[in-house]
Amino acid sequence: MLFLIRAAALLEGLSLTLVQGFLPLYVRKTLGESHFLIVGAVVAVPALGTFIASNFWGGLSDVTGRLKPFILVGLLGYVLALAGYPAFRSALALLAWAALASLLYGTLAPSLKTYVTLARPDRREHALAYLLMSQSVGWFLGSIGGSRLLDREIGSGFHAALRAAAALLAALTIVAAVALRDFRRPPAVRQSRGWLQGVVQDLVSLYENPRLLQVCVMIFFLVAGNYITWGFFSVFFVEHLHASVHTLGLALGVSSLLGIALMPAVGPLVRRFGGHRVLAVGSTFYIVMYLGMAVTRSPIAAATLFAMPLYGMVNVSASTLAAQYSTTAQRGGGLGVLNGTYALATIVGPLIGGILADRSGLGAIPWFSLGFAVVASAMAWRSVAARDAAPAQARRAQ
Repeated sequence: MLFLIRAAALLEGLSLTLVQGFLPLYVRKTLGESHFLIVGAVVAVPALGTFIASNFWGGLSDVTGRLKPFILVGLLGYVLALAGYPAFRSALALLAWAALASLLYGTLAPSLKTYVTLARPDRREHALAYLLMSQSVGWFLGSIGGSRLLDREIGSGFHAALRAAAALLAALTIVAAVALRDFRRPPAVRQSRGWLQGVVQDLVSLYENPRLLQVCVMIFFLVAGNYITWGFFSVFFVEHLHASVHTLGLALGVSSLLGIALMPAVGPLVRRFGGHRVLAVGSTFYIVMYLGMAVTRSPIAAATLFAMPLYGMVNVSASTLAAQYSTTAQRGGGLGVLNGTYALATIVGPLIGGILADRSGLGAIPWFSLGFAVVASAMAWRSVAARDAAPAQARRAQ
C-alpha cells in the first residue's frame, strides 16, 4: 500500500511544479497580468486554502481516526484544480478557482506524511525521506516535461501539461479508492460529543504544545523567505536574468534530481544527529543560497545555487520533530498544523515578493529572502543550544 502513497506523493510533486513553478509565468505571459502582486497571489491565494484545509482536515482525521478519506479528498482536489485552470482567461477568475480547489487538495500532503509515519513508527525519518523522494521525482518529471511543453508555446503547452497531470491524478484516485487500505487509529479524546467541537479541541491542544509551536515559528520564517523568491522564481529567472524557458526547466529539473539523490541519506542523518541539528544546518545553507542569488546576474550561477538539495533536509527534519511532538492519536493534526504553517508562509512570502517587485524590481527579492533565512537560522541554532544544554543541567542537578 505504500506504493500508492508514494505514487500520490509523486503526482503531488508534479502538480506543484506546474502550479508553483510554471503557473506564475503563464499568468504573466499568457494572461498578460502586469502587476507582480497578482502574480504572487497565484501562489499565495491557494496557500490560504491549504492553511485552512491542513488544519481542518487534519483535526477531523484525528477525531475520526481515519486517513483514507482525506487522501482521496486531497487527490480529488488536485484533479479539479488542474482540470479547471485551462478554462479561465483572467487571473482573478483563476485565483478564485485555485482558492476553492486548495480547500480540498490542502489535506493531501499532511495525510500522506501521517500515513507513512504510522505505517513505519520505528523508522519515521526513513519513511518521510522516501515519501519526499517520491515527491521530488514528481518535481523532476514536472520540471522537464513542463518546460518542454512550455518552450514551444506557453499557453497551449501549459494546458497540455495540466490535462495530462489531471488525467494521471484521476486514475490514481480511482485506484486508491478501491485498493488503498485505510490506516485506522484510536480517535483523539474529545470532551464534547460534536465532531466540530472535537476538531477545535484537537487543534487547540496542538497549538498549545510549546515544542511543536517553536518548530512551526522557525519553519514559518524559513519558508516565507523561500517563497519570497520561489513565488517569482520562473519570472525572476526569465525576466531578470534573461534565461530561456528551457534553461528554467533544466534548473528546476537538476534541483529535483539532486534532491532525489540526497533523500535516501536524509533519514539516517536525522536519526543520527537529530532533527534540530539537521534543521539548523539546512537553514544555514539557505543563507548561502540567497546571498549568492542576490549578488549574481548569471542564470547558470543562480541555477547552481537554486539546485542545492536543501528542501529534503528541512522538510524531513521538521516533519520528524512534529511527529515526535504529537501523540499517535494526534499525528494527523500535528502534521496538519506543520503543513498549515508551510501554507501560511506560502501566503506571506509571495505577497511580500510581489510588493517588493512592484516597488523595487525583481532584483530586491533575494535580499529579503536572505533576511528571513538569517532569522530562521538563528532560531534553529538557539533551539540546538537549548537542547544540548538540557542534559548538562540535569547532570548538574544530580
